[in-house]
Amino acid sequence: MVTVGRRAYDLMYRFGAPWEGAERVELRRLVRDGRCAPDTLRRPGMPAARAIDLGCGAGSVSVELAEAGFEVTGVDFSPVALRKARAAAAARGIGEDRVRFVEGDLTAGAVPGVEGPFDLLVDYGTLDDLPDVGRRALASSVISLARPGARLFLFAFAGDPGDLPRFSFGGPSRAFPGLLPGEVERLFEPAFRVEILEAPTRARHVGTWLLERRGALDA
Repeated sequence: MVTVGRRAYDLMYRFGAPWEGAERVELRRLVRDGRCAPDTLRRPGMPAARAIDLGCGAGSVSVELAEAGFEVTGVDFSPVALRKARAAAAARGIGEDRVRFVEGDLTAGAVPGVEGPFDLLVDYGTLDDLPDVGRRALASSVISLARPGARLFLFAFAGDPGDLPRFSFGGPSRAFPGLLPGEVERLFEPAFRVEILEAPTRARHVGTWLLERRGALDA
């Protein structure tokens, strides 16, 4: 199943995936207001805050985080996407000391070359694209990679299936509903505190969440 998915994504990235070039204003706002800023999240004694871009695609979020001051790891299973990501970083003069891209399956439990802990974890549309078993596997990986106090920003298609169209080529549908009501809490609590930044509505089937990793004593 992963192989089929990888081939499909390789094809989309080869010709231009529809989400490439999207303005990621939600995360940019959180970096600007300090909740996801590198100076806020950097651990004492560390030269920089560490961020991981989960399902980084062509690398726009990874590059922006590196320019904001994070030491970034971008992970994707599409080699075509990663070639574009490396080219995007090089075009902005960003070296591998600031951002590096790793090919791997985020649902596999561990990705060679990806080691936590991370201070910021970002998911723009990866979790909602997985089947149930993949979502649970990704959530488990996220929990293991996040240090106590780390933030997880999540952007996903989501909504009550009863509010969705039967079919859709531009968003969730009853056949592919995205995240279900309460699913973020079921996947990540009690390891994370969950804050809903923007809840999905009957008219807009997109949600954003900001989660904070609990420590061992308050998990």
